[in-house]
Amino acid sequence: MEEILTKIFLAIVLGGALGMERQYHDKPAGYATNCLICVGAMLFTILSEYMGHFGGDPGRIAAQVVTGVGFIGAGSILRDGNKISGLTTAAGVWLVAAIGMTIGYGQYILAMLTACAILLFQLGARKTIKWVEGLRHYDSINIVCEPNWNTVEKIAYSLESQHVTVLKQEVTKQDNLFHVYIIATFTETEFQKITKELLAMPQVHSLYK
Repeated sequence: MEEILTKIFLAIVLGGALGMERQYHDKPAGYATNCLICVGAMLFTILSEYMGHFGGDPGRIAAQVVTGVGFIGAGSILRDGNKISGLTTAAGVWLVAAIGMTIGYGQYILAMLTACAILLFQLGARKTIKWVEGLRHYDSINIVCEPNWNTVEKIAYSLESQHVTVLKQEVTKQDNLFHVYIIATFTETEFQKITKELLAMPQVHSLYK
């Protein structure tokens, strides 16, 4: 009984710690979700070992946990145009389940070291991303505007005023609107300025990367 209580407590603490980091940054899978996944994976692992004592296959339930958690993680992945969000949350859910299974098998040190490594990585990755956003990089911009070539020229002038280097520009007409596709090099700060300036134009309907 003491060992089971230790496993439950550790699953709640480690799953909760990873969940709090997600919830603090306003991500879909927060504290409660990660706690439940970690405890659930731990419990299924204990049951799989229990089955093994009675001649069953101890790996059957554990294998299904990996598959089941994959479906849960897939539910957090969203696509908006060319942008995909939720991949980090899905990977986090998968790792939390793995930590729960590790606890279920009694590998407490491995579970704690892994959870600490993930937390340190998440915190360090955010600082690295902020640094990278300050560098110029290749990216695409999709602009939907009125079917007027003067509007296209205004868009080009707006990009030039922000010292953005345009590598490629294509203009197509769909549903009586111009779709301007641009590949350029800019920083994240420059993109935000460009977005505000272009969306302030009444001829521009939408803009996305």
